[in-house]
Amino acid sequence: MQAPWPSHIPPPQRLPLATMVTVVQLAHVCGLLGLINFFLLRAARLYLSSHPTLQEKVVGALLTPLLIGDVLHLALTFWALGDMRWNFSEWSIMLWLTVILGLSLFVPRLAWHLGIGRYAECRDGKGKRRGLGANVSLSERL
Repeated sequence: MQAPWPSHIPPPQRLPLATMVTVVQLAHVCGLLGLINFFLLRAARLYLSSHPTLQEKVVGALLTPLLIGDVLHLALTFWALGDMRWNFSEWSIMLWLTVILGLSLFVPRLAWHLGIGRYAECRDGKGKRRGLGANVSLSERL
């Protein structure tokens, strides 16, 4: 069960043309977002690798709205399920795929924002290059 369906109305045997067009357009938008992600992240890696601060800002500008979208997507999915939300045994394959895909996109984006498993200029950059890291004594800094 993806979303509650009224029990007194049977689902249509064939989807209306407008519904099919909407589904195809939604698939197109998802594919377009994937391509934008791929090419922008690739360009940031290739052309901004010598400018880590700028690279971090560009990648952050891409991943921030996507992270917000992931949170809203999962929240709206759980909200739409109502009382079925925690009844995992009643979930359909489609619902499981929706939640697993949403989490598989959410977790790496959140990890990037938290600086897990990546170089973070604000944490690893300027101070480390000049010998101003946390492991350097005050006399060595001066």
